[in-house]
Amino acid sequence: MTKSSAAARDLPSMYAHASRLDAGSVALRGGLSPDLLLAGLLLALAALMLLPGALALPMELWDESRTANNAMEMAKQGGWLVTTFGYVPDHWNTKPPLMIWAMAALLRTGMDSMLAIRLPAIVAAMASALLVYVACRALLRDRLAGLVGGLLVVCSVLFMGDHVGRTGDYDALLCLLNLGFVLCAGLYIDGKTARPGIWVAAAAALLVLAVLTKGVAGGLAVPGLMVYAVVRRRLLAVLADWRLWLSAAAAAVGLAGWLALRERLDPGYLAAVWNNDVAGRMLTTLDAHEERRTYYVRLLLRQFEPAMLLSPTLLAMPWDPDPRRRRLCLLMGLAALSWLVALSVARTKLYWYAAPIVPLLAVAIGISTSTWLRGERSWPPSVVLRRVAVGLPILAALAASFWYLNLRPPSADSQYAPNQVWYGPFMAQVRAHHGLDGVVILDSGVPNNGGFSRYNPIARFLIEDAERRGEYMRLQTTTENLPTDVSVLSCDPQMRQWLARHRSFTPVHADGRCVFGRLTQAQRLETEKP
Repeated sequence: MTKSSAAARDLPSMYAHASRLDAGSVALRGGLSPDLLLAGLLLALAALMLLPGALALPMELWDESRTANNAMEMAKQGGWLVTTFGYVPDHWNTKPPLMIWAMAALLRTGMDSMLAIRLPAIVAAMASALLVYVACRALLRDRLAGLVGGLLVVCSVLFMGDHVGRTGDYDALLCLLNLGFVLCAGLYIDGKTARPGIWVAAAAALLVLAVLTKGVAGGLAVPGLMVYAVVRRRLLAVLADWRLWLSAAAAAVGLAGWLALRERLDPGYLAAVWNNDVAGRMLTTLDAHEERRTYYVRLLLRQFEPAMLLSPTLLAMPWDPDPRRRRLCLLMGLAALSWLVALSVARTKLYWYAAPIVPLLAVAIGISTSTWLRGERSWPPSVVLRRVAVGLPILAALAASFWYLNLRPPSADSQYAPNQVWYGPFMAQVRAHHGLDGVVILDSGVPNNGGFSRYNPIARFLIEDAERRGEYMRLQTTTENLPTDVSVLSCDPQMRQWLARHRSFTPVHADGRCVFGRLTQAQRLETEKP
């Protein structure tokens, strides 16, 4: 038996000695300069994919507008422990406040409000692509695997699009923390690091932060890590380690303390969390978001390309003579599978729930693609064709994803279809020419399945934001008791029809979605509801 075949059979640590493949064939050799160049390239491509849409598109109606109001009210009133909507405790959006803390802190700096809401997600998405590269570079000394993996993240429409990378939602930060948690936990389970206590403590801290970002979803990789420990034949050793139990106890105490404090400050919060985030999503279908069990597999095949096209390269991993590469690839695959199984079993299914799978699989497929590209010359096809088979799909996916995310007009069934979504851009136009101080926004609310009456989250947020500028507006949801001689603004189709019926309304500025004008003799107008 050769040395390589023996190494391929056993399951040593990620920190085992480098094999001949690793020592002789690691691509893109050099000092620190190539790493800085490649990291800069990934960050630049990620920014190019994220920023045009993030800076130009209006606020999403669901769920970004809700978190934006939570953050705005937190920034203005300083209540950092209890998230509110309408300045009362919010029991509809029951997620923990870590992401909202970041948004509120940025709002308090005076930063542009939309940028403050979206910047944490943008930074987290870019950091995830960078961490994929760093993981492959630091653990495997393989720049090629890191570059391919990072590009697969950047190419993903699922990861870079709405509700994840470019909007003010929780999932981009969850993805970053989950990837860091899996990496640290894997290094600890592997058991050959110089200071395993540091890695298990880091894993516990990242798990706590992930839970504080999006509740129970932060722990969906844990079953996969347990399977990894079993395959590694390290489960009993890990369970017998006092450092694991100390870290787990500290994490449990911290999370329990947070929940107890929130419940004391806001009675009923724990029941709302159970009904909404646990039983409400795992055991029942919320708001008709029901799909087949294969939904997330089909989603990844559509919105995580060309990674899925390159996934057959995983079949080459048993022939990789470097055990570290096989182990890291298996770790990422098991963590991704843990997420996939949990999400597929849950009753409520939404596309952005699958986002944390993307960076995990990007690491695994980046490693396997690197192995396939640098494998035996006798492997079919030829080395040149292998490079073409990897390079062309990545270039095509970069171009297609950029078009889809930043050039393609929003579809009729997208988050940006309702007229009320476009208050922000329209108000910016009016502000530039007429000012908004004293304006009344007429809006009867958007249809919803949440049981909200006269629900206007985007208009509410923009009114709160205008107050920071010294402009005082108010929202009126009916036409009753309108003041005399007032400037009004509306993106509500029903309110616009009501205004168009009355000669006493003089439009000043309008587009296909919104209107701004002067309403005179309002006390004599009909007061029927639109």
